Amino acid sequence: MKQDKNRSGINRDVSSRRHFLKTSLAMGGALGAAPLMLSNPAAASSQYGQYHKVYADDARYDSMLTGSNLRFPNQPGYIAVCSSAHEVYMAAREAVANHLRLTVRSGGHCYEGFVVNDQGVVVDLSNMDRVYRSDDYYVVEAGASLGHTYKTLFKEFGVIIPGGSCFGVGVGGHVCGGGFGIHSRQYGLSSDYLAGVELISFDQWGGQANYPRTYFKGQSARADEIVWAHQGGGGGNFGIVTKYFFKDLPPVPAYLHLQEIALPWHLFDYDQFAALLRNFGEFWQTHNGPDSRFNPLHVSMAIPNSVGGSGEIRLSLYCSGDPALIDEFIDRLFTPAQLQDAKKGLRTTNHMGLQEQENAPQRPVPPGSYFSMPWWYGTQYGAGTLVGARGKNKSAYMKKPFPEAQIQTLWNTLRHGDYLSPGGMLQLSSYGGQINALSQKETAVSHRDSIMKLQYQTYWFEAAQDPYHIGWINDFYHAMYGDAGPVPDEVMDGCYVNYADVDIPDWQHLYYKHNYVRLQQVKRQLDPHNQLHHAQSIEV
Repeated sequence: MKQDKNRSGINRDVSSRRHFLKTSLAMGGALGAAPLMLSNPAAASSQYGQYHKVYADDARYDSMLTGSNLRFPNQPGYIAVCSSAHEVYMAAREAVANHLRLTVRSGGHCYEGFVVNDQGVVVDLSNMDRVYRSDDYYVVEAGASLGHTYKTLFKEFGVIIPGGSCFGVGVGGHVCGGGFGIHSRQYGLSSDYLAGVELISFDQWGGQANYPRTYFKGQSARADEIVWAHQGGGGGNFGIVTKYFFKDLPPVPAYLHLQEIALPWHLFDYDQFAALLRNFGEFWQTHNGPDSRFNPLHVSMAIPNSVGGSGEIRLSLYCSGDPALIDEFIDRLFTPAQLQDAKKGLRTTNHMGLQEQENAPQRPVPPGSYFSMPWWYGTQYGAGTLVGARGKNKSAYMKKPFPEAQIQTLWNTLRHGDYLSPGGMLQLSSYGGQINALSQKETAVSHRDSIMKLQYQTYWFEAAQDPYHIGWINDFYHAMYGDAGPVPDEVMDGCYVNYADVDIPDWQHLYYKHNYVRLQQVKRQLDPHNQLHHAQSIEV
């Protein structure tokens, strides 16, 4: 403790910590916030423990702050490593009492620097990763990764959350931003199954942290609004979520059927490229309804930047229903000549964890041009490996296929542009289906009539090259949508909050549309002093 005292005036000796613990618990009782009900006796040993701090001179410091995007170095005064909701509460109270900014980290996959908090306090939730059943609810602590969550729900209960495919992403930020993945056309978004949250808010005693409370749908009008806001309202806005409660999760499919197809850029002239994009968009426009027989099929198309004519357009297909849907889609998208020249089959994995397609097994002759795997193994195929790089991402939703002007811009930029990096790309993902079964107001996710989700991406390694790469992707995006971005209209439908982008204008409308005012009302209820804030947090 002497070492802690020498580091900062905000740290106290053991007796002071015990006094602080007692007075904080007393304050929690005065606020009418009863201690958490322990749904598992195993939690009791850590429920009232003390979080610990990791400082800059600790060997763990840099590792615990490094995220998937290396553009954002982070130098907080310390990291508050928490293993229970009570410890998060204690960490938040101490930070607020000492006028230190709070940010919260779950999996470290934020696309922008919203957790960067120099000289402040980063609350690390990653030790809080239990997944269990309590009454009618599936409970997932906010520090759990998607991969750990999927595995536990699969093996223990035989159910899934229809979330993202990157297993290292933290549940904490993913769910409250909506949560989209390969099963979403069939089952909806992750947040559509959210029935409750355990939350530390900052709405009393001048903005001090409140003891964690649980809010469920149907409990009260206030609880309904709080849960609603966490169904797509984005992370770092209303309070610190420590647990999510899900209900009526769908059953695990027995099998997942997969296929990949890659076609070199040189196979396409403009007319063929335009036909490919039209076919893709028109297919999902036709099969966009909540009851479409193609809802078990998810398709992503990666269109890379071509450097000197190199590169290949790649499709990844996942189907948890009738595998014949894969063949039917492929036959509608490509000509026989294109399929004859395409690389087909799942990529193998080399010793670096990177995937290669050249040595993969060839696509079987139809019928049956797919590979069938038990669900748990199939879903890991696209999980990816975390390779640290610098990156910039942007997004857009589409309600109709690409207009001719956008196709021309894509061709000029990606096929014949002057960007000298193969790390840039546009990824198109199928959307709609059961996602569009809900209205724009039933959850905070307002994008409920789209057919495609677009993600603009570029990756590099040298910090000195940041302006070049960020400039390219911003110029590309501007050429597609103009100064205002993909404003909701007959064709476009705004942006995805989980693909955070600080360079878009009027982000309030692009992310949330008409739900933003309602989200502000929840923010004023839970965090009126704006203790949690970042570049695109909900404004008070």
